[in-house]
Order: sequence, then C-alpha cells, then structure tokens
Amino acid sequence: MRVIQNKLVNQLKIIFEGDKFAQKILGAKRIQPNTVYRWSDYAVQHIYDGKRYLYHNFTKVLAATDEAVPVLSREARFDAAAVSSDKNLTWLVEQRFLVPEQKDETAEYVGFCKVARLIKLKRTGYTGFTILPTTACNARCVYCYEQGMKYVTMTEETVAQAIAFIKKVRDPDKKLTFRWFGGEPLMGEKIIDKICAALREEDIDFRSTMVSNGSLINDKIIKKMIDDWHLGSIQITLDGVEDEYNRRKNYYFNYDSAYWHVLSRIKMVNDAGIRLNIRVNIDEGNVGGVSEMFEDVKNFICKPELVTVDLAPLFDLQSSEEGLAIWDKSFTVSDELAEHGFRKAGHYNFRNARFNFCMADMPYRSVVISPEGKLYNCEHLPGQESEGDVWNGFTNTALIKERDSVESPREKCVGCTFLPECTTFSHCPNSRVDCRFACQKHMDRMLDRMIPYYLSEAEKLAEEDTEEETTDNCK
Repeated sequence: MRVIQNKLVNQLKIIFEGDKFAQKILGAKRIQPNTVYRWSDYAVQHIYDGKRYLYHNFTKVLAATDEAVPVLSREARFDAAAVSSDKNLTWLVEQRFLVPEQKDETAEYVGFCKVARLIKLKRTGYTGFTILPTTACNARCVYCYEQGMKYVTMTEETVAQAIAFIKKVRDPDKKLTFRWFGGEPLMGEKIIDKICAALREEDIDFRSTMVSNGSLINDKIIKKMIDDWHLGSIQITLDGVEDEYNRRKNYYFNYDSAYWHVLSRIKMVNDAGIRLNIRVNIDEGNVGGVSEMFEDVKNFICKPELVTVDLAPLFDLQSSEEGLAIWDKSFTVSDELAEHGFRKAGHYNFRNARFNFCMADMPYRSVVISPEGKLYNCEHLPGQESEGDVWNGFTNTALIKERDSVESPREKCVGCTFLPECTTFSHCPNSRVDCRFACQKHMDRMLDRMIPYYLSEAEKLAEEDTEEETTDNCK
C-alpha cells in the first residue's frame, strides 16, 4: 500500500495508487486511434466534503478532481482525437476510467481472476482451519440456520485424526489461523484444549479466533484463550435489549437474565485485552432497540478501541427485496454508534482487487472440519456434500474442481460496477438477490472513511519531503 502526494495531471491528483498487482496483470493502456471511449463500468464518482473524487472499483485507484475534469456520465463518449488533446482524458484512459466503447470489461475481470488465482494461490499447504468441535449449543436462537441439524461432538478418535490431518496439509512456512465455530464452540472446550496442546507440542505457530454467544466465558476460559488458545479476537452476538435478546436466544440454561450475564462476559473479554466483534443480527423486530442496547454495552467496556460493531440483516432478509430497507436502517444505526466511539466493521475491500469472494472459493488456503471429521470449504455447508474427511483427505475431486474454478458471471452481474467486489461467486447459500443497494452503501461509507485518511497521509508525506529537502540544503 502506497500513498501518493502531489502527483498531478492538470486537475487530477492521485491520493491512492490502488492495487499494483492488478495493474501489472492488466498491463499499460495507451490511446487507440479511431476509437470511441466511454466511462468504465467500474468508474465511480464520489462526493466528499463538497469535492469530487474518482474511484476505480477494479484497480482501486483513487484520485481527487476539480471542476475541469468531466463529470461522470455513462452516456458520455470521447473520440481518440479529443482524448489525445486533453491531459485529463489521457490520464483517464491510462488509468482505465475511460475504456474503448465495445470493451467487454466483465470478460477482462474474469480473465484477471483466473490469472490471479494461478499466481497467488499456489499449492503450498493450508493456512486457515475452521473447526466445529460440536454442533451442540446452549441457546435456541429463533433465526439459527442450523435448526434441525443433529447435535454431534467430536470423538477422541476424530480429534486425534483431525490433528494428524492438520499437520499433514498445513503450510509449514506460514502461521496458521484457527477459527472455532459451532454450535457453541465453548461446549467443546476440551476439544479445543487438545488440538491447541498438540500444536504447541510441535512448536507450530498459530493464532485463533472464535464465534460464540459468550455465555460460557469465565475466568478459567479467559486464561485459556490467552495462554493456550492464542485467541486474538472473538465474535459475540447481541440481538437486542434485555427482553428481546432473552427471547431470541432462548437459552437452555437458567440465567436470571441472559442479557446481563453475557454483558458481564463481554466485560471480561474487554478487560483481558481480547479484540471483540459484537455481531447484531437485525430485522424489523430489533433494529429500533440497537442504539439503546449499546448504551448498556458502553457501561461494560473500558477499552472501546478493541470493540467493533457489525450490524447485519438476518440471512433470509439479505436474500430478499424486503431486506433492502433493513440494510438502510443498519447503516444509519451504525453511523450513530460510530459517533459514540464504536468501530464499524469493514464490509468493503477498498485497497485490493479481489479474485475470490470468501473462504468458499479460495483454493488451497482454508478448510472447514466438521465434528464428524468431514471437510468443507464453508461453515454453512456441513450436512451437504463434503470434499472428503480427515481420514482420507480431499477425495471429492469433482466438487473441489467446481468450487475452485472461476465461474462465468450471472447475467445480472455483467457490467455491474460492483462485480470486482462480489466477484463471480454465486454458490453461497446466503447470497443476496439484489446486492447493488448494499454494495453501494458499503462503498460510499468506506470512501467517506478512507478519503480523509489518505489526504492526511499525503500531507504528512509532503511535510517529510520538505524536511528532507531542507536538511539537504543545509549540507
């Protein structure tokens, strides 16, 4: 990542150079004679603090402009002669904001994804493991996508074989990341102990994260998280103020109030210096109480800089038109919380060109191990067709090849500004029907955060350059 200052092309100033790897793969662009140019599908105009910025959602280049630079218009056309005679237009061609009218940018992006995967994702071993010690849970969340799933806990034999499998397929030169998932992973505490102990005995460098409801955390668990499990962060779900939370979680165990009990566990995590992501699964029933809920949260944490807030509509709302209104409300509430010092979870990849969507289509880097010892590429897939198991390794070659390959984009995604953010991946069982609204909101919010950051970094670099010049002049 490199910030540029004072790089001017008439009225254009680059404040972020973008993804250099993607630009290297795409190659340099020159003006083609007898060609008509249009705005790129991925060219975005963004207004911040009354000024206009240009952002390319594929190459990730970000530039400041002034009134002399043409306003973005999908209907605008420029012939080669006009482009050649204008330094601004020439720069826009070189940076792919302007492309030949007939250019198939979707095909170019798919080609980039194929090349990038070959270069970036070599078979050097796995570095990420999501492990479900158990699918058992002490809560009965009303929205749980695992409803109806049989409760299974890893047997001692499966644990031993999982350890052997991890040692066999891991990248020996990289630090490993373990993500403890469930069910409620803390109901498999002893299993986590065994796996982490085996890693430490082999001097395998690792860190871990966890997704939990938080209710089973105590002083002993906190100590294990830090000393034995090398836990750097944990996600704990809060779904509303007291009555709403207690109703939605519907714990088996009898707490006087599960809500206040979990808030006290959040305090223990925060006091221990463990990073915390508070996930709020929202719908019309609880979105109105989120701000009040975080008033309670504030009373339980002393290190707000370690707390991130992630507001997300329930999966079924993410897959429906009705969910669009919930997304809008979630953004409004998230902005309010940010004004009170809470960090917002990032939902948009501002800096790097993406060639995979998530762990499910990232070949050779991450694998999910179920309590039965079966292998998947996503924690939402157990119960469906697996890629193999910890005894025999990856045996379902046809399925692996299908998921590792770069898909052809769906018809509705061809020419979409946000394709380089969503990628071509369509197998996700929780994918949204209409993601453009959410993508637009996420991108706008990210640009509003990143533009002032890069402007301030550019000012710092300019000051450093001035100091260096002054020093040189004194010699």
